[in-house]
Amino acid sequence: MEDIEEFEYQPRSVKDLFIEMKNIAELMVDLAYTSILFGDKEIAEEVLDLEERMDLLNYQMTLHAVLAARNVKEAEKVTSILQMANAIEDISNAAGDLAKMVLEGLEPHPVIKEAILESEEVIAKIVVSPDSILVGKTLGELDLATNTGVWIIAVRRGKRWIFGPDKDFKIKPHDVLIGRGTHTSIEHLKEIARGVIRVVGNERA
Repeated sequence: MEDIEEFEYQPRSVKDLFIEMKNIAELMVDLAYTSILFGDKEIAEEVLDLEERMDLLNYQMTLHAVLAARNVKEAEKVTSILQMANAIEDISNAAGDLAKMVLEGLEPHPVIKEAILESEEVIAKIVVSPDSILVGKTLGELDLATNTGVWIIAVRRGKRWIFGPDKDFKIKPHDVLIGRGTHTSIEHLKEIARGVIRVVGNERA
């Protein structure tokens, strides 16, 4: 993490800080569960890297609040902002604790994995076949969250991991998508990824 003492303050809106903190916290939780489910230490390491980023964002939020509180009335207003930011950071810290379990080699009880797999939303690996309609298209073009109900939270390409891929990320053959969705939506996307189904939403091959 950047050294806080050497941190050069760059003004950002509270809204922008909250959006980034919220998005990072959600990604951390998904990745933490993924690291436990698959026993993947590389994903666990990414969770801890994101936790450091969250610490910096929370520091920026605190600094923003301090600079904004010029009197008691304004101080009262920023207190709720700080409480929300701290609550989001608590979530990220909890995700970090889960990741540390994986890095420390602690094998979770089978009940934990069963609970993750049997929840309403599950996390799964989806291997993309060269014959799939997904190949060569970006996540923005496919809009999988809308068209299949599956959110792609990470992609493994060979030995490389891409975490939180954006809309411009283009899928290649043999990519392994880490998706979050219902059992039905995950199975549907797996069929598309295998090339069995040639339709994604209203788009056809």
